[in-house]
Amino acid sequence: MSKVVQKKNHWTTKVNECTLSKDARGELNVQLLGGAENGEFAYIGHLNGNAVQYRHGKVSEGELLLEVETLSVSGLPLYDVLTVIKNCKGHIRLKTVRQGKKRLCLITWFELCCSPSSVCFCLFHQMTSDN
Repeated sequence: MSKVVQKKNHWTTKVNECTLSKDARGELNVQLLGGAENGEFAYIGHLNGNAVQYRHGKVSEGELLLEVETLSVSGLPLYDVLTVIKNCKGHIRLKTVRQGKKRLCLITWFELCCSPSSVCFCLFHQMTSDN
């Protein structure tokens, strides 16, 4: 029987779990940004400092939101993610992961390079220099 070997730097090894409580007004004091309507996964925005009530673990700005109370929210519009959080009672469990390196997209490379051949060279150079 063969075992599946994961690389040590695979994103699944960096999943962060935390539990938060809402304040007296029913707010988490964690800004959420992104969402499918913006072509992004929902992610953690500004944290309202000491107003965030942690029960277990911590979240950081920029982390992608994977789950809310064991419900996968990856790929959902932000308004759906906010509705899920709004309807949670008691402590709220979140799973997040730090975003990987930002890579320049093809359009950005095309804007930087003038001709189609230089676009190919730039993409090849970017792909080979990352490893």
